[in-house]
Amino acid sequence: MDKAKTNKINICKFLRGRNPYGMMEGGDAPWLLLDDANTICWCINSAAAMGPDNGLVSPKSCVKGRSCFVGGD
Repeated sequence: MDKAKTNKINICKFLRGRNPYGMMEGGDAPWLLLDDANTICWCINSAAAMGPDNGLVSPKSCVKGRSCFVGGD
């Protein structure tokens, strides 16, 4: 399975991020975090740094199994 397919399945499609390299999208548009420490993430579903379930958002926590997770189709 290629990296793009893995990201599409494993990252919530509502996750978004911004780092010094520009904007990145979540689930439906796979992306590569070039600099984890400087990336700011938010959920477009809750419009905050916390998801609808009140948990923090990040590429590591916005994954399948979380109650608010929505994968790409």
